[in-house]
Amino acid sequence: MTNNILTPSFHIYYSKQLNQLPRSIKIDIWRHLTSRKYLLSLEQASGIHPEVEDLLNKAVENYIKKKEHQKMKGLKGTEPKNEELCISKQVLEKKIEELLDLQEQYKSHEVAMTRSLEESGEKVSQLSDSVAFFKSIIPDTRKAIASAEKSIDLLENKCQHLEDIISAKNRKIIALVDQILLKTKHSNVTIEPEIYSSTHKRKLWAKRRSESEHDLETRKKYTFRL
Repeated sequence: MTNNILTPSFHIYYSKQLNQLPRSIKIDIWRHLTSRKYLLSLEQASGIHPEVEDLLNKAVENYIKKKEHQKMKGLKGTEPKNEELCISKQVLEKKIEELLDLQEQYKSHEVAMTRSLEESGEKVSQLSDSVAFFKSIIPDTRKAIASAEKSIDLLENKCQHLEDIISAKNRKIIALVDQILLKTKHSNVTIEPEIYSSTHKRKLWAKRRSESEHDLETRKKYTFRL
């Protein structure tokens, strides 16, 4: 908790002001925001807030004035060697500020990368669990498919057996009818004969069969062989 209070975590909205300030001033502003009598919460200080913006703008203005004043003072009251030292010091300070800013950027990228890796790890874990689950049900699924195929084969065999029984019964019925007709020596003109007595009879029954396909009365009146 202490590290969060002391480490500046300003909103990216204030990047323009922050880029103009050295790290030491950023830390002072952050402490001022989070450590005074009526302190802001870390969430408020890290977000967009009028007090944050006001302090940063004032700090930038004061820092620019201070740098201009030091620059003018250095140019007026120093000899060439001191001027070079002053310029070198300013360059060094700028380099240090740039390095500190780079360090902050690196830490931000590191945090983002860590979060991304954690999220990717969770997704990989979920996918692994899904793959393991589907692998675990493959044997049962195969057994179920094999059982279903056996059931289908049994049903097909039963259907074929029933069809054979029905066909045999139909043949027996027709044979019995033929026997009855032969015994009585009377021909029933509504039942199709097993053997046609003439070409005319064959054509006549073919016509009746064709008509029975769309005429219910014809289908009721005549009995056709399979």
